[in-house]
Amino acid sequence: MEEITSAGGEIIAIVVKKRFKTNGTTFISKNQFPLQLGISTYLPGDKIKPHVHINREITINNIQEVVYIKKGSAMVNLYDSIGEPLKSIKLSSGDLVFFVSGGHGFEMFKNTTIIEVKQGPYLGIEKDKVMLE
Repeated sequence: MEEITSAGGEIIAIVVKKRFKTNGTTFISKNQFPLQLGISTYLPGDKIKPHVHINREITINNIQEVVYIKKGSAMVNLYDSIGEPLKSIKLSSGDLVFFVSGGHGFEMFKNTTIIEVKQGPYLGIEKDKVMLE
């Protein structure tokens, strides 16, 4: 797991490679993040008891996103909160990146399938994104 920060110490992204191992549950996200990301491992016979989540009002001040590379490979380009290039990291099948703040873009190396999760709904480029290039 690699935490990428800006020069000012702001967390921009957290990269979790396929080889990451944990026993039990590890929360990648910080408690103050509006999106929670945990990775859990289970043994044969383990169970998660059936449950429902209690509705509660949550205020979201910034959009965060998790992208999982299901198939293929890509370069993720990370930018700080003012749009300055920060770092590029190659991602392959089974890797994921948690975008915490700042900006990001992708360059695909081959046919790639990604799964993304973020707060929604998506309202279109004009209302949801500021393009950096």
